[in-house]
Amino acid sequence: MSLCSCWIILLSLVLAACGGSSGNGTTNSDGQTLHVLVGANTLLATQQKQWMQQIGNDFHKTTGSSIVWDTYSGSSEEQTKLQTSIVSGSGPDIFSLGTTFVPTAQATKGFTTLTADDWNKVGGKNRFFPQQMTMSGSSPDQSIAVPWVMRPFGMVYNTDLFKKAGISAPPTTWSDFVADAKKMTDPSAGVYGAEMDPSDSFDPWKIWWMFNEQMGGGSFLSPDLKSAEMNTPTAVNSVKFWFDWVTTYKIADPNSMTWKAPDATSAFGNGKVGMLTMVTPTITPTLQKSALAGKYAFAPMPTVPYGMQQRPANGVPASTIVSGDMLAVADYSNVKDLAFKFINLVTDYQHQLDWTKTFGDLPTNVQAANYLSSKDSKTAAFVKAEQGATPTPFSGEWGPLEVALASVSSKLANSVATNHYNPSQIKPLLDQANKEIQRQLH
Repeated sequence: MSLCSCWIILLSLVLAACGGSSGNGTTNSDGQTLHVLVGANTLLATQQKQWMQQIGNDFHKTTGSSIVWDTYSGSSEEQTKLQTSIVSGSGPDIFSLGTTFVPTAQATKGFTTLTADDWNKVGGKNRFFPQQMTMSGSSPDQSIAVPWVMRPFGMVYNTDLFKKAGISAPPTTWSDFVADAKKMTDPSAGVYGAEMDPSDSFDPWKIWWMFNEQMGGGSFLSPDLKSAEMNTPTAVNSVKFWFDWVTTYKIADPNSMTWKAPDATSAFGNGKVGMLTMVTPTITPTLQKSALAGKYAFAPMPTVPYGMQQRPANGVPASTIVSGDMLAVADYSNVKDLAFKFINLVTDYQHQLDWTKTFGDLPTNVQAANYLSSKDSKTAAFVKAEQGATPTPFSGEWGPLEVALASVSSKLANSVATNHYNPSQIKPLLDQANKEIQRQLH
């Protein structure tokens, strides 16, 4: 029996023993209390705090109840809090989950499977973007998560640096990407054509997944979801190509090996980066307040592998996953109706527009997304990208897979930073990660 199977059985037994009570629905003078867990926004921390206060006020006016907020930082903490809460049968009533973590949550069998009546309480299925609905559950009748915000990925580039280098349009192949980045790179000025954030919890695996899909290597898991495929020759090449940016092509800052996404964003905003990959609309509020305001543009990421003129026959034009945040209600919660009222509130038309204005995420609310697309070309570009988004495998082990690959990236980055890097280190690290995930598959 796999570790994952043992864990799920343990969860089921504990949940049965707990009797489905969270202990978070206690009544106070103003009504009940709803406990909500969301990801921490380190770039816009002040704005997130203000948003929490505003939503708390709106929620109290609507329901007479209050909200207790909790946050997580990074995929590892997200997974830990989820597991701890489900095992104990106590914790948040609502979990904000990245789309790729929904399968992990569903595998616990600790979240409410949404009925037709539940969907009506949160605004109806037609309220939401159809691509996001593909990650709501293992099947349409086994949904556990409601789309909240979506963030399709693309590339942002410095239009001034493009003009200075004589580049007329963003690259559509990774060969052109490297060539263009070299034209913009000037180490003496601290300017690099591309950038990396290998210590980030989320970006590295997405970049490697993209390269792997485009080269025809699949999604790191076999189609039947029974075998880990994180250490194939294509996977190794995907990782190697990314680290080649700093070790071989010299198009990324060698001091960026400890960087996370906010660090890369800061460098781009300071005019030190020509092209920043794997970005979402959430970067817009930050850039508008930077020295680069009005001097950047968005484009899809290239979809033709390095050294090729076209994708292999089995290659996928993947440039963005189905990405965003979902809201799931814990099965142990005894304030589920209150939880659905919260979800209905934060996904309605006006609150979705307000969120996008502040944080840059696109609405999953179709009406709100269409309105914004009609008013702004940047938003329209990302909405178009979302329409062609490629979903990751719906496996309960995808969350642990993300964590395992983040560890690989961190170790390789440390080798680069200490001048001990060799491409031969990639395969053993991926072998170890692959073995770890394979043990959990069933």
